[in-house]
Amino acid sequence: MSVILSREPGRFSVVLLESLWLDPGRYADDLARGLGVQRTDAVRMCRLQRGVLFQGATQAQADAAAGMLRQAGIPAVALADDAVPIIPKPVQVSVVSLERDGLSTPSLTGAGLPKTWAWDDLALVCGGVLVGQDAQAASLVDKVDEHALAEAEDRRSLAAKALEKARDRVFPLRAEIDRPEPDVAGALAAALTRKSVRTSPEVDGFGRISTVIDLVFTKPYERLRITSASRVLGVDRSASPARDLHMAVALLAKLATGATLPGAALALAHGAESGEYVFEDMQQFDAHCRWAYLMRLRRAAEARK
Repeated sequence: MSVILSREPGRFSVVLLESLWLDPGRYADDLARGLGVQRTDAVRMCRLQRGVLFQGATQAQADAAAGMLRQAGIPAVALADDAVPIIPKPVQVSVVSLERDGLSTPSLTGAGLPKTWAWDDLALVCGGVLVGQDAQAASLVDKVDEHALAEAEDRRSLAAKALEKARDRVFPLRAEIDRPEPDVAGALAAALTRKSVRTSPEVDGFGRISTVIDLVFTKPYERLRITSASRVLGVDRSASPARDLHMAVALLAKLATGATLPGAALALAHGAESGEYVFEDMQQFDAHCRWAYLMRLRRAAEARK
């Protein structure tokens, strides 16, 4: 998520034109000086950003920061805050069916919501693996003497360090795809009962994970969310949430040929090992979806010129 400097109207954001990690050790000092903020805020900008570096700055601050990044070889632009679109709040879907004509949502009912969402109306597909501090902390507590971690802050500190280590590595998606099923009967029962069952919820080097897919449709303008707890009909359910995520995104890419898949979703669809689709929490994933939708709008505007 981006760091918010101010919520006053007429403020500006700095947006990266590519999905890149910014090394705080290299860029934090220059950003802090250029923006007139504490170095800790600049470190947070680099560490938390997923496309939108910060918002709520003056135009002079945003122009200076974008210029500094461009001089360092990082494509970035300064935009008015209201030029960065706000996408709809996600609608959680418990059961979906990926069909040839569109996405069927038998579990979703409501006024104005279609039973089948046409693929031609699907604008954006985003997917990710969530490796949050709470999940990391729970994983760590399972592996050490609980008496040595009596304080919650100690757990969160260790979890934060585990996240930093995980960030430097790629996610072992190929190993998850190739992982043999340890409990075929359990996976079959999950498929038949539509329950969220995971016999192996941890991934080596990343601990406990969850997964998420967001689909932004234009008619109607809604964002549907599929999580690890959702049942995706048409995709074989396995013991690995990461493998199920890959299979679902790959099928979506095949069916929704007109939709935009950012680099993170493309990596998932192709089974590539990457850190690009790893997110700390749902808020950071939301920020990524917002940035990806903005990039789609910019490309469409450039194509019309």
